[in-house]
Amino acid sequence: MTGLATVVENTSRLLHASGHAEGLYPAQWVALRYFAEAPETHRTASALARYQDLAIASVARTVVTLVDKGLLNKLANPRDARADLLELTDKGRDLLRRDPRHVLERALAEMPKDDAEVYARVATRLLQRLLELRQGKTDV
Repeated sequence: MTGLATVVENTSRLLHASGHAEGLYPAQWVALRYFAEAPETHRTASALARYQDLAIASVARTVVTLVDKGLLNKLANPRDARADLLELTDKGRDLLRRDPRHVLERALAEMPKDDAEVYARVATRLLQRLLELRQGKTDV
């Protein structure tokens, strides 16, 4: 399994490295994608922190940077005055058209359908198990 672990690790490293594009860091790309895709009620920094399983402080820094770059706007939240709603600006939407994740999406789309379905099942199980082990659920 060492060989397979190496392939997974190198794939992850390559994908992470490709996230350093257009003047953004990988976490900033994740945030842009999140705010583009999340339902309006989940477009807050705290919801993004939960989604990424990260501390709110680091996510808040990411949000401030994206606002400063003109990629996100803060809006008043009618449901919670303490948590601004965040939405992509036109500049943010334009940048997402050049998302480095498109290369991954293309590579997956070019795979034979059966291979892609098997990969999706296996990768999902791997991700679930890694999350379980991270949370200390070794008996699961």
